[in-house]
Formats: sequence, structure tokens, C-alpha cells
Amino acid sequence: MKKSICIILLFGWVAAFSLQAAGSLKVIPGNATIKKVGNEVLVSFDIQMDTWDRNYTLYVIPVIRNGQGQQALSPLALVGKTRALANQRNGIQEENQVVVSRALQLPVKYEVTVPYEEWMAEVSLEVNQVVAGCCDSYEIPALMLAENRLLYYEVVPEFRTQPYEYEFTELEQYTLENPFLHSMEDYEKRYDILVKDRDKGSSVVIFTVGSHRLDMDFQGNKDVLNAIAKAFELIENDPNAILKHIMVAGYASPEGSLAFNTALAQRRAETVKSFIQTLMSAPHTHLFELYNGREDWGGLREKVEQSDRTEKGEILEVIDAYTMEQEIRKTKLKQLNGGVPYRYMLEHFYPPLRSAGYVQVYYEIDRTATVATAVTDELGRTTWVDPDSPENINITRINRATQWMVEGEFGKALAELLRTDGDPKCFNHIGVCYMMLNQYEEAGEWFRKAIGQGDTYAPVNMEKLTHIKRIEK
Repeated sequence: MKKSICIILLFGWVAAFSLQAAGSLKVIPGNATIKKVGNEVLVSFDIQMDTWDRNYTLYVIPVIRNGQGQQALSPLALVGKTRALANQRNGIQEENQVVVSRALQLPVKYEVTVPYEEWMAEVSLEVNQVVAGCCDSYEIPALMLAENRLLYYEVVPEFRTQPYEYEFTELEQYTLENPFLHSMEDYEKRYDILVKDRDKGSSVVIFTVGSHRLDMDFQGNKDVLNAIAKAFELIENDPNAILKHIMVAGYASPEGSLAFNTALAQRRAETVKSFIQTLMSAPHTHLFELYNGREDWGGLREKVEQSDRTEKGEILEVIDAYTMEQEIRKTKLKQLNGGVPYRYMLEHFYPPLRSAGYVQVYYEIDRTATVATAVTDELGRTTWVDPDSPENINITRINRATQWMVEGEFGKALAELLRTDGDPKCFNHIGVCYMMLNQYEEAGEWFRKAIGQGDTYAPVNMEKLTHIKRIEK
């Protein structure tokens, strides 16, 4: 009996000694990474074994957790060589195992991805360890690898989304500011401009009633003609511009005889032409086109149509019905409703029609030098700029890249921006593209350049970049 007891005691001492030996084993996780990649969470760390016993299996069980939830990740079984042979003989196969022997290259890399869930925006990562022998097992205290780590941060980059304006020449800018100046592209529409948009597309010279004498001090004529003179000067001084055409139209109001009004309209056009020639370095007679508008029925019809007169429909019907019979049309208007509408028109509609002379100036730009793209303002006026000229090529590229950035095409935008040869306007744009493409060192370099140039968006993006790098370290 005593012998049996001694054997049991001896066996118990041997088992305790073995577990104590196993308990002295150390597994040191290091280089921990936990970050969101797309719609998944990547967890990785290195396992460095300080000591080991070939008779045991160590189960490494990572867990990510926070106050809202937790998820155990796939366990890793580090199996001693002797234990692995025993498992093989007994038909035991660990699902995810690494056989530990002297031939094993250390450290062992643990890496796994799991689907991202909303509760994982901020988590901690700990590693539980269980040591198992042939007859017993025990736990090693959990090791915290990453605490309160932010995984998700929605990056909304800051950059200028408004396109840069092209750098116009002085002539191009003057064209946009003055309605009478046109590119030759508009020349085919010159009569439509006179009929439909004369106030938008022409300068107006004002005559006194029944006269064709030009009075510079009357109704702003001096300012109008000075503006035309300035246009000639800009065209002449621009090495790429050529004066091509000058349209001058004369009109009279539709009252009195047609013969008188026709002659008056012609004389007004000729007067304007003669004066304009005095503003030019040479007469350039071949550039002029005179248009005799005779009686301005089109202007009258437009004013009637825009009015709120109750007889508007009847007046328009008379105007439209007698287009070839001017005198009958005048008589019918005078007789309409006892002459009340006609007297109103004489007072309110006819005065601006009695004195009109209109001017349009057309020029052409040498297309081999600067012209490639039409720019049209809100009034429909057109000028031309070359988006690929040395002055504008970077603006074109930055505007094109900006649109791609707005659409989320940061790779395409970056390729375009890198062609701008160091234009400071795009430093922040380049940094944003690198940041959104997860190339953080390059992003930081360009943000610092942009900050040095006084860019107001770059400091904000640098803060975002710092946050991202802290999350993804």
C-alpha cells in the first residue's frame, strides 16, 4: 500500500514538474497591426517564442473587442514537434497549425481579415493563450496588443473645386466686356443680331429725330465711339489679331413716308461709317458693310410683344399682316381702336426707334497662335482662347484633373497634375490625390509645399493625413 502511494505521489510530482516547465514558456506577440482595409478589418502581429517544449501545443486566440461587441479571430496552434507526431499517429489535425522546431524560421506571422461591422469603429486587440499537453491544459494571462484603436475615418479631402479662369489677353477680356466686339465665328449671325439681339450684340449711336448729323455730346455717343476706337487700338496692337469686318446699320422709326425713312436710314449708316474711319489708322473701306434697315418694324414688334397692352394681339396682327404694304400697315395702326394704341406707341415705343445706328466689329485671331476654344458669356457673346497655349495649358490640366477628383478618379487626376511642371496652384491637388491613393509620405510632401505657398486647404488636409496615419500605423 505504501509502495502504491509513493508511485502516485511520484507521478503527481512529475506532472507538476512538466506543467511548471510548460508554464515557463513565453510567446511574445509584436508588430501589431489592426486597420480597416476596404470593407474588411486586417489583424496581424508577429509571434516570437522565447522558449518552447516540443511536447506541448500553444493555442493563440486573438480577440477584438469594445463596449459594444467582440469577435474571436481564427486561433493559431503552435505545435511542438513531438506533440505533432503524436497527433499524427492519433489522427488529430489542427485546423490552423505551425509545427515548432529548431528549423522553424522565427518570428511566426499571424494575419487574418474579417468583415468590418459598424461596432468595430474603435476596438482593442488582445491575445489569449492556452497551453495544452497530453493530460492537462492551462491559460496564460491575456496580452493586450492594441488598445482603443480607431479603425474607420471617413476621409473627405479639401480642395478647390471651382475651375480656374483662362488668362485672357487684353483684347479677349475687352471683347467679353463690350457687346459690339465679335469673333468672326459670329459673323454669319450678324443679321440675326440686328433683328433679335441688337442691344446685346451691337453698340448704338443715337441721332436726333429726323436727322443724320452725328452729335458727339448727345445721348452718350462720345463714350460709345471712344469704346469702338479702343477696340481698334487693341486689335491693332495684338500680334495675333486681325480686324476683319465692320457692320454698320441705319434705321428710322416706322412713321412718315417710307421713301424718307429709307433715305434717312442710309445717310445715318454712312455718317457712322465716315466717323469710324476717322478713328482708324487707315480708312479700311473694304472692311465695311452698310445695312439699310429702313423702318424699324422689327424693333416696334418686339416692344409691343414685350408690353402688357390689352390690344397687343390686335397690334401684332396688323404688323404681321401687311409686311409688303408699309403705308397700309401704318394707316391700319392709326385707325385701330380709335387711334388710342397708336398714340400710346408714339409716346412710349417710337422714340428709341427714331434715332438708331448700330455698329458691330469683327476680328479674327491667328489660330496657330492662340485660338482653339470658344468661351461664351451669359449674354451669348463669344471670344476665343487656346487652352493649350503656354499661358493656359496648366489651367486646362488643373481644371480637367479637378473634375476627375470630384468624380473620385484620383489616379487619372494625379497623372494629369504631374504634367503641370510644378505649378503651385496644383500642389494641394497633388497631395490630395496621393492621400486618397494611400501614398501618405508623398501626400505629406506635397501638402507641405502647398502650405509654403499659402494654400488654405493644405493645412486641413495635413491634419486629416496625420489622423489617417495614426489610425493605420
